Amino acid sequence: MEYDGRRPYSVLTKNEITVKMKKQINEISDIFFISNSDATVLLMYLRWDSLRVSERVGENKEKLLMDSGLKSVMIDPSPDSSSEISLETDVYEFDGDNDLISTTFCSHKFDSKYWREYLEKNFYYVEKIQTTISCPDQDCRSAVGPDTIEKLTVRDQEMYERYIWRSYIEGNKVLMIKQCPARNCDYVIEFHQENDDDDEYSLNVVCICGHIFCWRCRLESHRPVSCNKASDWLCSATMKISDESFSLYPTKTKTVTCPHCLCSLESDTKTPQFLTCVCRLRFCSRCLRSEEAHKIEAVDSGFCIKTEVGILCEDRWNVCQKLLEQAKSDLEAFEETNIKKPSDLLREQDIMIIREGLMLIVQCRRVLKWCCVYDYFHTEYENSKKEYLRYLQGNAIATLQSYSNTLQEQKDIVLAAATYEECTFFRHTIPTATSNIGNYFYDFMKTLQDGLVDVKVKSYNGGTGPFWYCDRCTYANTWEDNECEMCYDDSASLVGEISDLFLNKVS
Repeated sequence: MEYDGRRPYSVLTKNEITVKMKKQINEISDIFFISNSDATVLLMYLRWDSLRVSERVGENKEKLLMDSGLKSVMIDPSPDSSSEISLETDVYEFDGDNDLISTTFCSHKFDSKYWREYLEKNFYYVEKIQTTISCPDQDCRSAVGPDTIEKLTVRDQEMYERYIWRSYIEGNKVLMIKQCPARNCDYVIEFHQENDDDDEYSLNVVCICGHIFCWRCRLESHRPVSCNKASDWLCSATMKISDESFSLYPTKTKTVTCPHCLCSLESDTKTPQFLTCVCRLRFCSRCLRSEEAHKIEAVDSGFCIKTEVGILCEDRWNVCQKLLEQAKSDLEAFEETNIKKPSDLLREQDIMIIREGLMLIVQCRRVLKWCCVYDYFHTEYENSKKEYLRYLQGNAIATLQSYSNTLQEQKDIVLAAATYEECTFFRHTIPTATSNIGNYFYDFMKTLQDGLVDVKVKSYNGGTGPFWYCDRCTYANTWEDNECEMCYDDSASLVGEISDLFLNKVS
């Protein structure tokens, strides 16, 4: 679904990243005649920027060594020394300390158990990577490098190596690299060109493990929804699951979510009532429709109907998620069948055609799933856009289903084919259909990401002018207003009441 050009990134294994990291450490060590341990400390301190290391060494090498903790700290054990230093030597230095370990640059000694607890608590199990690991003594800035870690246990050495690897990935100032967020995946993505992380819609990355994620936020691919809205949706879904599972103390007060701003309002009665939110929207507590839409619906149907704003969006999300999982299962089943029982008639090119088709269905199913979230965040003030979105969604679903049926039929035919000629139609039809469906969904996503610009706000005077007319209340707003002044004005509720009074008199 991405632009079919050369990908601006590569997928690397953990070993390949480790080789790149060690090569950089060796280069710094050879150039400046320092140990690999000191080179590791310097690169971590300057976030793996070799050029910056060279500049700092040229400016003031002694200051760089002091700032990074690679300068020896002398402790005066004489009685004339300060009480603070005497206290440190009394605590950490005593006879029979052969099993105690200190850094290369100070004499503060600790046993291996204390070292492990200190490193795990302050570095290994902390989410944010630190640029330096210093001596456990709170007043000592001596650096803890690989030469110190080598004196500890094998388990501690392995944890330190993982921490250095994390530092290279997460704290790297030069390379644009991120680890694939999929569970149990060790692949790393490296970009080869500048990528704007501030872009609302970042690039989708396809890992070798099959996981597709957003480079900017590292969530699963969520186009056409922006990163912020995808995060809000997932957080609200998580909170809802948490609230439903936490039933030790059931609440007596019922809360209702505003369909416009998503704020929670209390609704004490079981019967439907109209609530006014802080965003000025007045809506029904049962169907969550605006007061005007609720009354129109009630007149047509005779009773209050649950709205599609929140509930049906979640229902469609769940249905689309199941269809997405089914598409993934179909892809995995095909891969397993191809490995266990390879066909004698199918070439590698034929296998690739089927694989690309099944992978495309997975991507399209994911887009349709996130379209439910796109629909969810369109408010009551954008009815025309919601209608157009539903129309586009319906066409996209029908188009994808038709392609899926065609691919399944042709796949069954070629897998059961007895002669090479029976696969001829498949080789010409499916690649063309795959290309067409890919272009269709690319344009579909682009339309949604651009904000459905083809939909114009209804103009009730039949022409253009210095005003735009609200699709909800038909109020004429100036082009400087991004939101309807009437719908967001404090007097909006009063206008609604006057309108209701007028309608009642007419009836």
